[in-house]
Amino acid sequence: MSKMCVNVAFIIPFRNRSEHLNHWLYYLHPILIRQQLDYGVYVINQEGDGVFNRAKLKNIGFVEALHEYDYECFAFADVDLVPIDDRNLYRCSDHPRHLSVAIDKFNYILSSKTAFGGVSLLSKEQFLKVNGFSNTFWGWGGEDDDLYNRIVLRGMSISRPDSQIAKYTMIKHQRDVHNEVNPKNAVKVQETQNDIDTDGLNSLNYTTNEIQRDVMYTFMTVDVQAPAG
Repeated sequence: MSKMCVNVAFIIPFRNRSEHLNHWLYYLHPILIRQQLDYGVYVINQEGDGVFNRAKLKNIGFVEALHEYDYECFAFADVDLVPIDDRNLYRCSDHPRHLSVAIDKFNYILSSKTAFGGVSLLSKEQFLKVNGFSNTFWGWGGEDDDLYNRIVLRGMSISRPDSQIAKYTMIKHQRDVHNEVNPKNAVKVQETQNDIDTDGLNSLNYTTNEIQRDVMYTFMTVDVQAPAG
């Protein structure tokens, strides 16, 4: 793997997961320090009880983190996934990188060759090239598959570390209220080529309501203009 960046913004989409966040911070900070990263953690909290939009929160995190520092690499991380092995490096490369290859909940088996959810890394250049995530995946499912499609449509391919290294523990939880499976999302994934140029970073619309800066992380509460749950 060549040309690795060590300047990383961690973007965590969030709502009602304080216990998981404390767990993530407790385990991740020591790992990231041992990996000698220059990094910041941005927790993007969706305000209200409307339908959850994980992908839009990640786009917001990307934009807001760049307001604070000229990050070169972005790690989009689910708050319920904790790495087991320090050798699983949180560094961008020449290809968008999928880190959460082997998760205990799935018996450490990759669900498919096109899987790109959980924990993924893209350089600033790569993320801009795909116009970020779609902003229109409301509810659970589809947004990671759409991002994979965007990567392929822009002539890139993904890379992964070895599954013996890229192991994760998933913190057990129930699916959140107002984040139910949305059957429309499976249809939307088939339409990536029609939406990539108009739905993403260039169409992002939100309001930042509060920013709390902690030594360990920055916690941003945002209004994503969600439909009612």
